[in-house]
Amino acid sequence: MADEKLVKIKVNERDLEVPAGWSVIRACHENQISVPHYCYHQDLSVAGNCRMCLVKVKNLPKPVIACGTPVVEGMEIDTISDEVVKARSSVMEFLLINHPLDCPECDQAGECRLQDYSYTYGRDHGRFQEKKVVRRKASLGPHVKYWGSRCIVCTRCVRFTNEISGGHELTVANRGDRSEIQVFPGKSLDNPLSMNVVDVCPVGALVSADFLYQQRVWYLNRKPSLCAECSVGCNTRVDSDRAGQVKRIVPRRNDAVNKEWMCDHGRLSFEYLSRNRLAEPLIRGASTQGSEAIELGASLLAAAHRPLILLSSFCTNEAIAEGKALASALRQGRVAYFARAEGADQSFPGFFISGDRNPNRAGLEKVLGAGSAIENISASESFDVVLIASCTPELQPSAAMARITGTAEKLVVIDFASSSLSEGPNAAVVLPGLSHFEKSGSFTNRQGIEQSFAPAVQGPTEALPEAEWLQRLRIRIEKGAPVGA
Repeated sequence: MADEKLVKIKVNERDLEVPAGWSVIRACHENQISVPHYCYHQDLSVAGNCRMCLVKVKNLPKPVIACGTPVVEGMEIDTISDEVVKARSSVMEFLLINHPLDCPECDQAGECRLQDYSYTYGRDHGRFQEKKVVRRKASLGPHVKYWGSRCIVCTRCVRFTNEISGGHELTVANRGDRSEIQVFPGKSLDNPLSMNVVDVCPVGALVSADFLYQQRVWYLNRKPSLCAECSVGCNTRVDSDRAGQVKRIVPRRNDAVNKEWMCDHGRLSFEYLSRNRLAEPLIRGASTQGSEAIELGASLLAAAHRPLILLSSFCTNEAIAEGKALASALRQGRVAYFARAEGADQSFPGFFISGDRNPNRAGLEKVLGAGSAIENISASESFDVVLIASCTPELQPSAAMARITGTAEKLVVIDFASSSLSEGPNAAVVLPGLSHFEKSGSFTNRQGIEQSFAPAVQGPTEALPEAEWLQRLRIRIEKGAPVGA
């Protein structure tokens, strides 16, 4: 804002200075002044068709739409006068003419702007006596369902597919009260960003087929988090039920990283949380206490002639630092990292999906160096004890990793789910870890931005973050772990 030309305006008798290129609605929103709206979205072009954001501008004969009106020097704006409230009430009455009373069964209930604004600006009784227009229901794609009668034709979804995902799958068909959202013939709303149209829909017209009828939103516990499915590091919100089960993931705004979007894969990336979870420490496959597992693990590492600490790209920056410190505490200790195989980048007009399916490769390379990848370990090298801090969803070991772990005499494994490593014959100690949904820490994304996150749900009682397990092992070794256990 410092390099932009500023103009002085007045909103509800409050003096403001805002950039000259802003619209009235943005100037209000950026200064915490509420202006109701449906069709406006900060990251989409202006349509100006819902008319809900009407405001009064001094010396203009009638209210104007705040989304399509740029600020000018000396402008005086009123967002709360009786004239403005009456105009918005008229708009609400028009929008509700054909809207069904679907609130008891609608997934949008509880987070619906039509409900919110109806309470603020709606009438206490309806005057419409004619038969309502009933529009079709349809599946627009594998993840998105359409309830036509709930649609207010704000066109946010159409503009998203044109401007952000670039697929141009959606359009408005027909006119007047027959207008509805349709998929172009021969197309399906089946692109990697399709579920964002559910987020931008301000009413219950577009709903998620994956979340449909799963849970009432007022029963959900909402926590900020990060997506760990690629190196972009989209900011997210994790919604869980009262039993602590993740029910959905939606994007959280961060203009420097993902704006207000995320990919479908990231949204649906939580099913592994309930599969094959490790709930307690194991010694040679048998349940044990955490202290006993730490004692044996520290003893094996301290006695090793060629110990290796392997850290995954799902380890937090805090765990990477602890892993490096643990290697330094060992005789001839070495530390390396492993990562998921890379795929192809996917670029869209308004979004980017990284082919690097690792949330913290940048953090590993920053602390350990790019040359510390497991692939750079010579085939002639072998290690007698290998500690693996994995916490990688559905790990598929690479050839290099399979060779190193397969030839090791003993493995100490930190992971949140059973795998070929934790169930292998050389797995001496297994320590239950946590997924990124269940712990605190930070990842460094592909842009070099370090982003912190906190637990969104609770993991198994005896499970700990890999950073804490590594720290406990290091402290025990530094105190003098008994050798030969």
